[in-house]
Amino acid sequence: MADGRQTAGKRRGVTRRQLLRGLSALGGAGAAYMGLRALGLLGVGRALAQGAETTAPLPAGSLAGKRVVVIGAGLAGLCAALRLVRAGAEVEILEATDRVGGRSLTLRQGDSYREWDWNSPTTMRFEAVGDVPADDPGNYLNAGPGRIPQHHARVIDYCRELGVPLQPFIFYDAANLVQNDAWNGGRPVQLRRLKHDLRGHLAELLAKVRDQGALDRVLDPAEAEAFLGMLQQFGQLSAEGSELVYKGAATLGYPRAGYRIEPGSVAQPGQPWPTLSLEEILQSDLWAGEMFNNLEYDWQATLLEPVGGMDRIVEGFRRAPLGDQRVLGDLVLTGQPVTAIELEGGKATVVTPDGPRPPADYVVATLASTLIARLEGNFLSPPLRQVLAGVDFTPACKVGWQARRRFWEEDDRIYGGISWTKDIISQVWYPSYGFNGPTGVLTGAYNRHADAEEFGRLSRAERLERALEGGEKLHPGFRDEVFAGNGVSIAWARMPYQVGGWADDTFLTQPEVFAAMADADPLGGRVFLAGDWFSHWPGWQVGSLDSAHLATDGIHRRAAGRG
Repeated sequence: MADGRQTAGKRRGVTRRQLLRGLSALGGAGAAYMGLRALGLLGVGRALAQGAETTAPLPAGSLAGKRVVVIGAGLAGLCAALRLVRAGAEVEILEATDRVGGRSLTLRQGDSYREWDWNSPTTMRFEAVGDVPADDPGNYLNAGPGRIPQHHARVIDYCRELGVPLQPFIFYDAANLVQNDAWNGGRPVQLRRLKHDLRGHLAELLAKVRDQGALDRVLDPAEAEAFLGMLQQFGQLSAEGSELVYKGAATLGYPRAGYRIEPGSVAQPGQPWPTLSLEEILQSDLWAGEMFNNLEYDWQATLLEPVGGMDRIVEGFRRAPLGDQRVLGDLVLTGQPVTAIELEGGKATVVTPDGPRPPADYVVATLASTLIARLEGNFLSPPLRQVLAGVDFTPACKVGWQARRRFWEEDDRIYGGISWTKDIISQVWYPSYGFNGPTGVLTGAYNRHADAEEFGRLSRAERLERALEGGEKLHPGFRDEVFAGNGVSIAWARMPYQVGGWADDTFLTQPEVFAAMADADPLGGRVFLAGDWFSHWPGWQVGSLDSAHLATDGIHRRAAGRG
């Protein structure tokens, strides 16, 4: 159909519906959401809670005379305990392992841990490189959580309150690499090449929509012209007669997809990357996730991380003053796995291998739901025990390497962000700090679901070998660029008193289980549940803090006779 053809006396243009379909194809739900906002089809929405609202304490003295046992010294347990003790309660924190923090585990020089089926511990070892000693504060691996989204206000505000400094976490660098064995001969390409060439091809397709006669809600002609002008800029389209076509990211000004050889002096014009065809991009299969991960709500810029390691948040809670010469960490008893909870006479008794603890008015249980379901005692009905036992958890694994040099910066000009591969390692993270330094710590694998299940079954040596092979696919020579003998791996489904990385988005994947689980709080009026699994943010620290506030608010209402 010729450009500008009239149908039934009206010029056909691009509908808002068609525009949103195009945006969704390009960038997923995140792009479509932004399109709705731009078209004024979404409300403003409720502002995020900030400051004192997110970290508000319980009324001082409101729990005086009450005894509460908190099971678990992870982030949920620590936050719950801090609110309770500051409200006047007598609080005891029982931790099964020999450390606080739960899955918020940051490994530094000499730190060690065990998986449940390993007789000997894994020990984190760094090497001195240049003027950076092995125990340098920048030498650490976040073996658990590694980033904080900007909308996780409760985490960020607690960091402010606890004096935990934050810095940017770089999730996306356009120079990050994507790789698939089944495409491009297994050679990685920069994300910017795939994204900009796909944007150009899609913009060309959208520009041709006006000629197809199948548009059901037209834009005003002036709007249509403005829309086409936007597409020309959006996709670097060139006019070819009456059509707008994509001839490659290098056709208008500086190439958005970058250079194979960078330009320099007047004698060095540079050489842009060749254009990837739409067919090549679709064959890559990298559009199925890797290309658009930075559009996900949880991963949109700006993300943050604590300076010096994610466990600085845990340390902030541990050192929180209680007003009587004590700090919160003084309330933690380590090496105290709970085996049972008994309810009797309006009290709850928590039992450990050392015997029953003194009866408590309330209990906050922050164990994973499946571990709570395994506890003995009369605090759970058989149906509820079955519900908690039925929550699905996602296995997750990480690998850490120290680099002999910052080869990703020197060779590939990558400064932070994540490279993605279809290999079992899934991802390689580059540090967001220490630029141009002599060394750095890489997350050399971060996988989940079936890949993590398979990876976790391997021996330590086999995991590290697979991670070296995966790293080689993104960075040839990877094995020689890291201290291969010092690598560490962790499988969270195999860690003592853990069952995986996080609950598998229960509210989405198991809505009936989630609803029944939510209705179960409090248990017998005495046992309150907490943990990221007991929230809409499983796997995120904000879920732990949100659930801690829910539990402690519930205890306060119950103690006041309102719950």
